Amino acid sequence: MGAGFHGGFGGTHGAGENHKDYIENTLPKSSPIKIPSSATVKEEQKNGYDQVKYTWKKGDYSYTSRWHTRTPNAPKEQGNSWVVERKKLGVGYGKNARPKQEEVLVGKNKWISKQEWKNAIMARKKGTLTQQQKEWLDNGHWKDNR
Repeated sequence: MGAGFHGGFGGTHGAGENHKDYIENTLPKSSPIKIPSSATVKEEQKNGYDQVKYTWKKGDYSYTSRWHTRTPNAPKEQGNSWVVERKKLGVGYGKNARPKQEEVLVGKNKWISKQEWKNAIMARKKGTLTQQQKEWLDNGHWKDNR
C-alpha cells in the first residue's frame, strides 16, 4: 500500500487488523455510497491531513469516495469524514454536445456542482459562508461513524 503502511495512517488502522485488509475491506464499508471491490485504492498524505481515495466507474460516471482526517482550517467538530464526487465527461460537438459534469454528494441522492462546492469552501475560508453553503459543506462531509 501507499504512505503510512507501517502504522496508524491517519488513525485508519483497525485494532488487530492487517492495514491492507482494513483499507481495502473495512474502511470502505463506512462510505456513504457503496464502493465496489474493484475500486482503485490510493493512500495519500496531504498538507496537514491524511486521505484514502477510492475510484471506480459506473455507467457514464467516474466516482471518487474520499475518506480523510480533519483538514487544516476545517471546523473543530468536523473530524474524520467522507466526501463523494462524480464526474461525467463532456461531448464537444454534435447534436449531443454537453459540458463535463462534476458534482459532490451533499445528501441522499442530492448532488451539487463541484464549482458550488469549491465556492462554499472559499466562502468558509473568507468568513462569508451563507446558510446554504454551510449546509452543503456540513452534509457533504459525511461523518465517519465507525
